[in-house]
Amino acid sequence: MTTSRLFILCAVTLLCAIALAQQPAPAQAPPDDTTDALATVDGQTLTADQLWWYIENTAGGRVLDEMIVRALVMQAASEQAVKVGTPEVDEALARIVEQHGSQAVFERWLAESGQTEKGLRIGLQQQLLLGKLIRRHMGLTEDGVRRYYDSHPEEFTEPPRVHLLDIVARTVEDAYAARERLAGGQDFAALAQEVSQDPTAAQGGDRGWVEPDDVLCAPVGEVVFAMKQGEISDPVDCGDHAHVFLAQEVQPERLIPFDEAREQVIDRIQEVRGVSEELYVALLKRRADIDVTWAAADYLNGVYADLRAIKLVVDDRRIELPASARLLPNSNLIVPAVPMLEAMGATVTWNAEAGVLEAERDGTRLRMVRGADLMAVGDQEVQLKEAPTLLDGVLMISPRTPVEALGGSLTWNRVENTLYVSSRAEEGEEAEAVE
Repeated sequence: MTTSRLFILCAVTLLCAIALAQQPAPAQAPPDDTTDALATVDGQTLTADQLWWYIENTAGGRVLDEMIVRALVMQAASEQAVKVGTPEVDEALARIVEQHGSQAVFERWLAESGQTEKGLRIGLQQQLLLGKLIRRHMGLTEDGVRRYYDSHPEEFTEPPRVHLLDIVARTVEDAYAARERLAGGQDFAALAQEVSQDPTAAQGGDRGWVEPDDVLCAPVGEVVFAMKQGEISDPVDCGDHAHVFLAQEVQPERLIPFDEAREQVIDRIQEVRGVSEELYVALLKRRADIDVTWAAADYLNGVYADLRAIKLVVDDRRIELPASARLLPNSNLIVPAVPMLEAMGATVTWNAEAGVLEAERDGTRLRMVRGADLMAVGDQEVQLKEAPTLLDGVLMISPRTPVEALGGSLTWNRVENTLYVSSRAEEGEEAEAVE
């Protein structure tokens, strides 16, 4: 977990704690309440009432949304008997302290970012719970994680790397002169400080750890990654300059051990399956009965309703639908036919009495009949995933086949619950297999 994500989680947690302890204030900033002072600024008192008013009028909806997400995560964890124990939080916290280099630096970061360790632990617990819930959602078992690791070794293999000291010379002749001095026993770092024509000279030519992707000059890569630890190279000519290298430490290519790579393997499986934290939280919100009664944030009701609705966007324009797009029990998606095809630029004729829809664009003519799972494309018949059906007086169709027949393409965005249609062919994802 990145430091910035932890900062956000903890900041939200602290704001939530403050918000829960207060009562809503009037629309205008309240007068100073010195009996509940939080701070003074050049003699001016800032109170809890003023803090609540500020939160309500600036970030109240965002904070409430985060509180709702936390409630959903905790409910899901309780329902599925998913727990995060104190040792797991301790371990995660220890990793963050290690990332900062020392306890003192970590504590300074906490203070500078307005955090407390308790708030950080609350955020970590929620993040760890969310990770476990996502794995449960994917049906991911320890055996499944191990199988993916074993069958994709290339994804968990670290490239070779060398800790290099480097002397950069303007010419090959100068590089050979430096090499001769090194052969005579002169210290590499001291010589680099004296003669190297590179900014790293001040550090004794220390370039740190170098991997193959870091190397821009092909001859350098050929030499460096064939060196042994402690070896000094002959001059390497790169055209307008030359190098002499010392391989201070060498680490060969290695397969990361499973225990060390486990979290990386899980992240990769989530990426391959398209199950992100954002998607999982969106699914929790869609399935929940959420009613926001706080006037300052009641707009969230519309946000959550829109999150549940399946949207249709054609050529970057959201289409107003006469009937809701919906998922069938087999997870196939059906959408109103006429507005989608017209938005693609097709001329559409719908004969409700006969149950026949015809559409034409750029010389391609489609013909679909209500209840029939075959579509005519010119003189050819094409199988449809779903037979066109009438719902609430609107003809609904499975979109992929007719869209592609007219030269378009589709992409299903699971996070946004949105079908994106392009009137011209592009690479798209499978639209009907939704969730």
